[in-house]
Amino acid sequence: MPIQQTEQKATPLAPGQDQKLEVAELIGVVYTEIPPVEQRHLLFQILKPLGLLSLAAVANGVFARLWLRGDNQHEHLRLDDAHNLPPSDIVTLVHFVQQVSAETIEGLASTLCTSPTLVGSAAAAMLLRVLMRRIQERRGVRPAGAH
Repeated sequence: MPIQQTEQKATPLAPGQDQKLEVAELIGVVYTEIPPVEQRHLLFQILKPLGLLSLAAVANGVFARLWLRGDNQHEHLRLDDAHNLPPSDIVTLVHFVQQVSAETIEGLASTLCTSPTLVGSAAAAMLLRVLMRRIQERRGVRPAGAH
């Protein structure tokens, strides 16, 4: 009896969902390209809107465990912890944060613009472009070149 191949259909994404995935993946790439000091800074910005319960629900609780390590915010994120996080956990975190606070992710645009490390990064340039387009769309401004 011959093996039948089944056709897999892509699950349709909700409006804007593909853009959220794109942003999360780009941030994951950018995260791998920057030094640990900037990784920690970027991670701290992304974690801002989340409470401990939310952190426990993301990436098998890895971010909650980091948060519980110290007594103040700066002790929570050690350089080696930030550097050793896999990009997949960063992507998962960003995707989650976008659902809670789109403004937090859009706020990363200013970090990208001011970081000397990211000036030559193609991924950072693409991410900045996507974030700026999202900001313009939220404000009702038509991006340049749109008809």
